[in-house]
Amino acid sequence: MPLKNKIGLGKYLILTILILVFYFPSYFSNDLLKKLTVEDGLYENIGALFFLFASLSFLVLVVKPNLYRKKNESGKFIERYYFLFLALLLFFAFGEEISWGQRIFNYSTPEAIKEHNLQGEFNVHNLEIFSGITRDGEEKGSISLLLNLSKLFSIFWIMFLLIIPLLYRFNMPFRNLSRKLSIPIPSILFGLLFCFNLQYENVLRWINNDLDVHGLVEIKESVTALISFALPLFWIHLKNAR
Repeated sequence: MPLKNKIGLGKYLILTILILVFYFPSYFSNDLLKKLTVEDGLYENIGALFFLFASLSFLVLVVKPNLYRKKNESGKFIERYYFLFLALLLFFAFGEEISWGQRIFNYSTPEAIKEHNLQGEFNVHNLEIFSGITRDGEEKGSISLLLNLSKLFSIFWIMFLLIIPLLYRFNMPFRNLSRKLSIPIPSILFGLLFCFNLQYENVLRWINNDLDVHGLVEIKESVTALISFALPLFWIHLKNAR
């Protein structure tokens, strides 16, 4: 195997190991799992920081598109608009994770939002219309779940990290279209790791059904942030920068 390919696979191996390490508390102690995944705890803060770093990294690609090896032939770097969208999306995820600094700056939730927010916080994903549960704690039906922000976020990443790369590899018309549109294509390995993270929670719960569900969800969200941060880092090639 060429050295370049070995280095490339090595990065994904390291990322895989980090993902498994993130779930460390669930391997040994349910009490430790609960302690580290409380509101404003270690995992929530780590996840928020990774979302922020991911957003800033994509902004680097916006202002320095020559760091990305797949520039278009015209030299206009259309990819920067896709990177800008991803930067804004991940900054939104960062803001939502910390409730837009509400607990940091200690400001109260406006009444118009508080009465519709399931946790009384200043964020969007806990608004009843965008949540996966009702105010009574019951799971919503299939139609209502279409507005669930967490599920929409996961669907977007599955499409971008897995479906699009698969179509790019095996469908020539889509490959030609993506090249015309200068769509940046991530490695399929990112999509596989993302899907693995979505299902690993269920595997751990199958092994030990006493594990704290909220704690596993918090770790899963932190790992999603980690993968989001790794994506632009893997795309940045400093050797191509002038």
